[in-house]
Amino acid sequence: MTDSVYGIDLGTTYSVIARINDLDQAEVLLNNDSSPTTPSVVYFESDSNAVVGAEAKRSQLRDPDNACSLIKRNMGTVYPLDFRGQKHTPESISALILKELVKIANSESGEQVSKVVITVPAYFGIQEREATKQAGQIAGLDVVGIVTEPVAAALSLRIRGEQPETVLVYDLGGGTFDTTVIRAESGKIEVVAIDGNRTLGGADWDEALAQLITNEFVEQAGLGDNNPRLDAEFEAELLGQAEDTKKSLTKKEKATVRCRYEDRDEQVTVTRAQFQAATRHLVNQTIEISQRVVATAERKVPGLKVDRVLLVGGSSNMPMIEAALREQLGWNPTKTQLDLAVAKGAAIYGQAAIDEVISTDGEEPGIAPDAEEKYYLGGSKTLKLTNALSRGLGVEFVRPDSDEKYVSFIMHANDAIPARSPKIKARTVADRQTAVLIVLYEQTGERESEVPTDNKHLRDRELPIPSLPKGSPIELTLEVTAEGLARVTAYDPTGGQSVNVEAQVSVLSKDEVDLATGVVSGISLRS
Repeated sequence: MTDSVYGIDLGTTYSVIARINDLDQAEVLLNNDSSPTTPSVVYFESDSNAVVGAEAKRSQLRDPDNACSLIKRNMGTVYPLDFRGQKHTPESISALILKELVKIANSESGEQVSKVVITVPAYFGIQEREATKQAGQIAGLDVVGIVTEPVAAALSLRIRGEQPETVLVYDLGGGTFDTTVIRAESGKIEVVAIDGNRTLGGADWDEALAQLITNEFVEQAGLGDNNPRLDAEFEAELLGQAEDTKKSLTKKEKATVRCRYEDRDEQVTVTRAQFQAATRHLVNQTIEISQRVVATAERKVPGLKVDRVLLVGGSSNMPMIEAALREQLGWNPTKTQLDLAVAKGAAIYGQAAIDEVISTDGEEPGIAPDAEEKYYLGGSKTLKLTNALSRGLGVEFVRPDSDEKYVSFIMHANDAIPARSPKIKARTVADRQTAVLIVLYEQTGERESEVPTDNKHLRDRELPIPSLPKGSPIELTLEVTAEGLARVTAYDPTGGQSVNVEAQVSVLSKDEVDLATGVVSGISLRS
């Protein structure tokens, strides 16, 4: 290997870092607690000192106002935070988590980590992906790539036999849910269809279980309409117990929880059956999304059949998940290293890129005459990766008869990427028009909508044109990279002017990234 790239699964509830070791194998690095997973929780002891991980999670229970968790759910959004008088964003909080993971890797490997690949949910849009990349930059890292979690999981599981195979990756993490249909064969991975929910994950099962425990306690203790969850001390203890109880119910049919409130002290028993009933609506959401992604894949590839279903993400370990997939969909899912597969795959993706044996531009990767088989690629010499667009992309147009603005989608969710659209012919809408405003939108709902406010405004830019009569031609072209970043080129054939509208945008400007970098670099991390 010429260089080392570390793969980071920046998770909603837990994060993991991995690398390709000297044996050409992907391995996860253990933190100071000898655990492969680090809680994605930051606790601020002061404005210049923070703790990340298990201790931060414990501190959050007693002092929630100075702790932050589940921040991934807010990536790419305007979500200002304030801890100990210091302003933060989802990107800067994520940067602190990344710094802790790199600290772990530096200690374990004896190397100075600089190059990383960070994973994102497959359905993350352009702003969320760019925000994730900026989090790495704020942490002082060279982010050589962003790869989706299902692709990373597929890479780590070596689903690349000599015969083509179609795999559905069911990824239920702590705070997000992804489904992806992938076609794989030796040296090739093609993403066919993706779907998911950025606000559905194990944390929602924890909340449902916390409420179930509370209901049982209220009835057992005779509290009537009194809601103990309004008490900060009770709530903090409850939330800590809910996750532990969820894990117990994965292995046992029932679990006992001690609940204390005012003068009440009760042992509450919760059964697995009760937990399953309380969360059936959550499971059904994942079933609906899984059915939807398969239907999308079948429309794209007539006759497609899913050969294997892979369970990824720690929350997929709940027995109700496997049971629902078997009973409702007739699938026989295969469990993986649920918590670790994604980070390992990110390391594989990054090492393949650095070793220059991966292609994501639609071309077959070249093979040098002396190329060696890569163990971390399952014996292949090269890897070709074809991705899919997570959400549709469109440009704003004006109806000439009513001046009504609408969005026309040029590329659609699950289109293969990288891609370049054919030239789109547009026309000016007024006489003596001297500029055309190019506005790029991204789909936000499950279905495309022509209504501009139903979509996410990404960026706009003016194309200056000579004074032209109404109906003069304007040409538009949309390009999308393999990582899902977009650029619209607008061209005026009359005046010969062109302008690019790039959608590699985040909520943070360059100045704000520089400011956040300074803030994060000034915070020391205590393990």
